[in-house]
Amino acid sequence: MPRALSRRCLLAAALCQTPPDGFVLKGFWEATASGYRIGGTWQARGTSDPQECDGLWTVIRPPGEVVLEGTWNARKRRGAWEGGWTARITGGARYSGTWKAAVRLPADAPLLELFESALRKPVNGTWADSARRSGAWTLWGG
Repeated sequence: MPRALSRRCLLAAALCQTPPDGFVLKGFWEATASGYRIGGTWQARGTSDPQECDGLWTVIRPPGEVVLEGTWNARKRRGAWEGGWTARITGGARYSGTWKAAVRLPADAPLLELFESALRKPVNGTWADSARRSGAWTLWGG
């Protein structure tokens, strides 16, 4: 199995990034996929719809090199901490799928609150994409 990403590596990369205007939250993410562990940074902002957020993301490989970056959008199903997502690699492919979060927040809270809670303690969940890949993820604030 490939070496796990170092949290120090992710921290160093995230500290070098300043969120663009409008992006109010930022942190790190780590996910598993087909036995691999990948990770990077995330930036999030709310939209006019409280059940939706969008943002920027990166995939980082040690020693802090950004190997992928792009945009994302997530929509929460009303009354549940699950929904759909899309991600696009800058200048490239687009991916979509579903997500579920294991978080103790009121079911009717806005989606941005999920990212706000990651600033206090890690948030875990699962993901699946349209190519039938799936895995687990963790978000934490930075």
